Amino acid sequence: MPSEIVTTYTAAADHFDRLPFWHHFGRRTIERLQLGPGQRVVDLCCGTGASALPAAAAVGPTGHVMGVDITPALVEQAAAKARAAGWGHATFRCAAVESLDLPPASVDAVVSVFGLFFVDDMAALLRRAATWLAPGGAIAITTWGAEVLAPGEALFWDAVGAERPAIVPTSHASRLDTPDKLAAVFAAAGLPAPEVGHDRWAMPLASPDDFWPVIMGTSNRGAYEALAPDEQTRVRARVLDGLRVRSITETTMDVLYAVARPGWGLAPKR
Repeated sequence: MPSEIVTTYTAAADHFDRLPFWHHFGRRTIERLQLGPGQRVVDLCCGTGASALPAAAAVGPTGHVMGVDITPALVEQAAAKARAAGWGHATFRCAAVESLDLPPASVDAVVSVFGLFFVDDMAALLRRAATWLAPGGAIAITTWGAEVLAPGEALFWDAVGAERPAIVPTSHASRLDTPDKLAAVFAAAGLPAPEVGHDRWAMPLASPDDFWPVIMGTSNRGAYEALAPDEQTRVRARVLDGLRVRSITETTMDVLYAVARPGWGLAPKR
């Protein structure tokens, strides 16, 4: 699976940062942690920095943020944005998060936004991440909820199915799309039950064409790239026509935030 993820998101990298929801939910995740100057954060599956960079702004130059992602094209964009901001305290590493090994009690927060559900053994990663936390550190996981990129994503998969029935939707996110599933993976990791919050956001669409970057900048890109050029043309037309006929002016998405704070809340700000 890792090679498939890298292939998909390498292709999607050219549209990834055009999608405001990555940045919206990344920022909202960091706001929930109430980070302060001097704190240390590791961001697992960091993408182009949608959560790592807001974390870097919160902890300031006396703190440190390390973002880790398996896709070089995304890591390069994140690192370039940190350099442009002059943030030497935000660093990025291209690696599989399952292989990451940090010293015990070396960070104040572990974050993963739309990434944990790609990991085969989610509980094992959370269990190991908990050992990295200083006393009172926090783990924040953000995942998709029940409705994702609606209604356009469903139209996309209907169109793909009409061309290639053998290509079926890959639903990694469904592994963590309810509060109960989130609570279960934290319990399996031996962690305290997380506080789970829900967020719904609608991304405005000035026209149906504005939806297409959502396909090109997400995991849906993998299925699109598997189609022949003529099939791609028909799929795109069918999706945009479907949105037009329905007079769709936004794409709606549900998100779940889970935050566990082993100990006494975040470590004192330094």
